Amino acid sequence: MSHLLQRIAAELLADKKVARQLTLATETYARRREALAAALVDRGIDVESRSGLNVWIPVPDETSAVQALQSSGWAVMPGAPFRLQAPPAIRVTTGTLKEADAERLASAVDTALQPRPRTRLA
Repeated sequence: MSHLLQRIAAELLADKKVARQLTLATETYARRREALAAALVDRGIDVESRSGLNVWIPVPDETSAVQALQSSGWAVMPGAPFRLQAPPAIRVTTGTLKEADAERLASAVDTALQPRPRTRLA
């Protein structure tokens, strides 16, 4: 079975139509990722975003950042499942993010990272 899959993969990678689609996908995902990263950096938020579909954003507390973003309509992942010894962060996948929405998401991240007033006990 693996030989069959290897042959199919080799044929697909040699196909010019497939190569064009892969190039288009690579460029599209890079633009989406870079749009978000730039919008975050413009707000003074550090990011890790070299390649791929994800932007890694250091945060003081993963749980509160994820919850704050979820309550404003954005689904992100805590970094814990994806890191070994790195400090807390959230992982934002930009695969379906429209470039036009990068500013809104960056604004939501900025808001989620702002310190919240503590609730007093009554």
